Amino acid sequence: MRTQAWWRDKRQRDRALLIAFATLALLGILFVAFTNYLFAGDQRVVRVTMVQDAGQPAREALKRACGDLPGVTPVADRGDPDPRIQGRFPVRFDVSDSTPAEYAALSSCIEQQDRVLGIITENDGN
Repeated sequence: MRTQAWWRDKRQRDRALLIAFATLALLGILFVAFTNYLFAGDQRVVRVTMVQDAGQPAREALKRACGDLPGVTPVADRGDPDPRIQGRFPVRFDVSDSTPAEYAALSSCIEQQDRVLGIITENDGN
């Protein structure tokens, strides 16, 4: 009896294609997971919420007071550059790769400023 090549049998061909597609899909998901999350590194950002009527001058004063500390970089404002609009948004400081002592110094500096409502550290994975 003569055997037929696997690619000529429709069932075996369909099964091989399904396995190949599933393997590629799984590899694509794993690649994204590893590159975006596991190997992304430290992306911490401190978000400082100001009181409602603080405005842009208070935001700029906070950036000047705490933005030049070691291990801290103020994050540039996004969106509408109008000071009346921008003054309603929180101030952000990039603290990725900062030491615990540098983070503590930033927290202390922020707490000493006027018109600060609170701070939160978030992972900024743009």
